[in-house]
Parts: sequence; structure tokens; C-alpha cells
Amino acid sequence: MTSPERNEVVIDTKNDEGTEHAILQAHSAACRLSRIDHQALMEYLEHADKIATGFYVALSRLLTNKLTYASELGATESSSTIAVSGAHLTYAIDDLRPQTGHLLHREAYLPGKDDINIGSLLGATLIGMSVGDKTPFLQANGSFRRVRLINVDCPAESQAIIG
Repeated sequence: MTSPERNEVVIDTKNDEGTEHAILQAHSAACRLSRIDHQALMEYLEHADKIATGFYVALSRLLTNKLTYASELGATESSSTIAVSGAHLTYAIDDLRPQTGHLLHREAYLPGKDDINIGSLLGATLIGMSVGDKTPFLQANGSFRRVRLINVDCPAESQAIIG
């Protein structure tokens, strides 16, 4: 690109990775994680870093930001408006038809049901979000869609294990 004042080449140093990091950082900073969910995300990150190919590369970037910038959900705080493991969520991707699912760690996740694995890009995005939040949703190819958290129904047992 040429600068009209000096007629010289200006190199744009803002690359896609930096933009992606800024988006993921802003999303993560708005999230609140329980200690249990924080520990699980650390295990998912370790697993993603070992594989380091395909969607695991994107998952690693998302998890790294979430673990670095998300704040801790206090043991006495209510999780009735925050997506925590075990919660039943209503969410919409790209403002399309709302969907529902149980946000679960891999031990409890059953494919084919309405379960959302926290170790997936969708699950890792939703965990820690608050009702009403709308955020970019990282895809395996590095592009973004948008996800909005509409409702959280948190069972009593999930409330009890926050701390």
C-alpha cells in the first residue's frame, strides 16, 4: 500500500494471528470459570498441544486465552447465569434457530445426544460465558462465526461443585 503523503510503501504488520488473538483475549476476559472447569480446560489444553494438528491447533489457541484471561467464579457465587459444566444451555449460532445442549466434560459426554463437549470449539467458547453474551466463535479453519448464550439452567449438583 502507498502512503499519499510520502509516496512510500507502508507494510501492514497487523496479521490474522494478531487479530485472532485480540478477539479471543476479549472474549476470554469476559468469562468466569469455576475451579473445576479451569482444571479441566488445562487438561484439554495439554491434550490439544500434544496432538497439535487440525482443529486442535485452534482449540489450543482458544483454551490458552481462556485460561490466561478468564476470571475465577467464586465458590459462593451463583452460576445461574454463567455457563458451567453440567448446565443445560440455550444458545444460537449466527442468530439462527436457538439450540440446546448439556455442557459436559469428556467423561460425561455422549455423542449423539444434545451434549456439548467442553473440549470442543463450541464447548470451550461457551464455558464461562454469561447469559446475554454474544461473542465470536472460532472455527477450525481460523474463521469466526458468532454465538449468543440465551439461557442457562444449572442443576443443583452443578451449583454445589462450583468451588
